Amino acid sequence: MAEFSGIRSQMYKECLKEFPSARNEDFEVMNKYLAPKDNEIVLEIGAGSGFFSEKLSEKVKKLIVSDPSKEQLEEVKKLGKKNIEVRDEGADKLTLGKEIADAIWSFGAMHHCFDKTKAFENFARVLKKNGRLVMADVWHDSKLAKHFDTQVAKFCVTGHEVAFWSDEFAESLCFLTGFEKPKIYDLKINWKFKSKEDIGTFLYKIHAMTKTNPEECLRGAEEILGIEKKGDLYCLNWPMKVMISKKK
Repeated sequence: MAEFSGIRSQMYKECLKEFPSARNEDFEVMNKYLAPKDNEIVLEIGAGSGFFSEKLSEKVKKLIVSDPSKEQLEEVKKLGKKNIEVRDEGADKLTLGKEIADAIWSFGAMHHCFDKTKAFENFARVLKKNGRLVMADVWHDSKLAKHFDTQVAKFCVTGHEVAFWSDEFAESLCFLTGFEKPKIYDLKINWKFKSKEDIGTFLYKIHAMTKTNPEECLRGAEEILGIEKKGDLYCLNWPMKVMISKKK
C-alpha cells in the first residue's frame, strides 16, 4: 500500500482537524455495515492518522490498527488508547498470526494496494472462522474513480497511481482466498460543508493537490461528482461501494 508521508501526511491531518464534521456519514457506514461489538477484536486496514480509530476503539474489545505510514500512525499513538495495538504494515505485508480477529474493516484504502491477492490471503489468515471482512472503497467506472483519475492523479504532490475495484474482481478474489461470495452495496455518501469554498479547500488538503489550487479542486469536484445544497449545508457527492464477506 502507498505510504502517506511528508507534505501529503501533514496536509491530510490538517484537513481532518479543520473540517471535523465533514465526513460524519463515513461513521454511519462503519456502524451500519461493520456493526462493531464490544466483545470483538477488529483489525483496521489503512487506518492512516486514525480517522475511524478512536470511535472504533470505543466500540470493541481491542482494535489492531494497520498502516504502512509510521508518520500517519503517530496520530493514532497520541490517542493513548490502551486497547489499540499499532502496526506499521500495509495489507500485503501483514505479519499477524492466525485467527486473531473477529472482523476486518477498511475504508478508502485498499485501492492503494497493488498486491490485493496477498492482502486477502493475509486477511484469511488473520480472521477467525466466519470472521467478516467489510471494505468500503472506490470502484472502477464510477464518478469517484473519474475524479481521482482526472483530478487527484494530475495534481496530487505524490501522484495517484492506483487500482480500483470491480464487482467481478472482488468476487474472484474472495473465491481464490477462502471467502464467501461478497455482498456489494452502493454507498451514496455526502461530505458536508458550510460553504462551497470549503469543499475546494478540503479536497486540496486531503489529497495534497499542491500542483493546483482550491478553486480548481472545487471546479473539478462540482463538474464530476456534483454538489447539492441541502438546508444550510453544501453536500459533495462521494459515491463508493462497500463489500461484505465472511471467511469460510
